[in-house]
Amino acid sequence: MSSKANNEWILSEKKREEWEMENYRDGEIREMIDIYVGKGLSPEDAKVVIETMAKYENFFVDVMMQQELELQVPEEDHVEQSMKEGFVMFCSFAFFGSAPLLGYTIIPWLFPHLQPDVLFKAACAVTALVLFLLGSIKSNFSRTNWFWSGCETLVLGGTCATVAYSIGSLVNALIDEDE
Repeated sequence: MSSKANNEWILSEKKREEWEMENYRDGEIREMIDIYVGKGLSPEDAKVVIETMAKYENFFVDVMMQQELELQVPEEDHVEQSMKEGFVMFCSFAFFGSAPLLGYTIIPWLFPHLQPDVLFKAACAVTALVLFLLGSIKSNFSRTNWFWSGCETLVLGGTCATVAYSIGSLVNALIDEDE
């Protein structure tokens, strides 16, 4: 839904730019010349480049979207793309979101006779390890060092888990007080 809404917003901005191009062509051309001059072109060169691009209105509107608004116009099949992105996001969230919980299922299964406090600490350790590993894997998709990416995911995930645990303990204490 988020991707679909974002694409719809970008397309509405594109329509606004098309309307401005149709109704205030000279102003849009001057605006783009100023942007290109700001990027280092001489005013004369910027004028030649922009006036050449402006001959091709669809192309020019797409360039305006990128240069002026810093928005990438989605492809024609953006609804289908949004559905694919949503499905991939769901699968990723389901897999990677459940991975840190492995410690809470594997440890009791492997060691059913451990005391509850030992089980909890072991599950927390496994969860920390999984969070670090997921962060390290994430570094393959970015330019971040694997160690720092693992640490970042561990700290963020650990903080979220600590907050959730604290809230759960507080709610549990409040419920126990009422009884």
